[in-house]
Amino acid sequence: AALLAGWSAIGLGAAALNLRHDARLDCHVLSVGHGGAVLVELPDGKKLLYDAGRLGSPAGGARSVAAFLWSRGITHLDAIVLSHADVDHYNAVPELLEKFSVGALYVTPLMMRDEGAAMNKLRAAIQRFQPPLVETLAGDRLRIGAGCRAEVLHPTLTRRIASDNANSLVLLLEYQGRRILLTGDLEPPGLDDVIAESPLDCDVILAPHHGSLRSNPSAFAAWSTPEWVIISGGHGDSRPEFDRAYAAVGATILSTAECGTISASVAGGNLHIQTLRQRPKVITANVPLH
Repeated sequence: AALLAGWSAIGLGAAALNLRHDARLDCHVLSVGHGGAVLVELPDGKKLLYDAGRLGSPAGGARSVAAFLWSRGITHLDAIVLSHADVDHYNAVPELLEKFSVGALYVTPLMMRDEGAAMNKLRAAIQRFQPPLVETLAGDRLRIGAGCRAEVLHPTLTRRIASDNANSLVLLLEYQGRRILLTGDLEPPGLDDVIAESPLDCDVILAPHHGSLRSNPSAFAAWSTPEWVIISGGHGDSRPEFDRAYAAVGATILSTAECGTISASVAGGNLHIQTLRQRPKVITANVPLH
């Protein structure tokens, strides 16, 4: 209820004035190296950032994200959603809070319990800039204007898992019959909880844990049956076994290390994938898994 109230309050008065005439959803997986930053531009004009961080310099990650936002004419984020407490998913947020106004910050209940210098810096930035902090769990379901829906699939309230990765906030975006799944660093046993649910046919997924084999690619590919898989990571993050597992279900695998920023757009029920630097690398499904 708190999540629904908080989200409903975000930019609600401006939503009608901000409605995008092309009625489309754009999901941009930014190229930040080994890390994560996904900008979602919603049909009603709201802007959501899912994760913002990278290994190495937080300032470098913040500059990359800020430059992309400014290139889109964005100075306000309606929400930042953080998947979990690994620094490569949130260490750019303190600097972004200095540069952009933020309507609300969404986290899992365990996120802010983490310790360390990076988390202390995040806490200090939240205290300074005062974005509303909202805890969210599986089952929180939002309708975000013009038939667009966002639903938290994981983690659950009933099972608290010690691993940050296993507790990653998994966010499903659905618009005009198309599904995009954002997965953070999801891995077992949290991943097992997700795929224990009914299979979810997705159009695009953000590869769990940057394409790591610890994300059980064969099982997750069979559960989600995506057409497109996007790896947000560096050049060392792609694994042939991961690629073959998803190719076996007919998916095309893209990596930000090779393609730069990758954008998935939904309009008129159609899905369009655009890469910054080169055409997608297609991996055929007839390559043996072992």
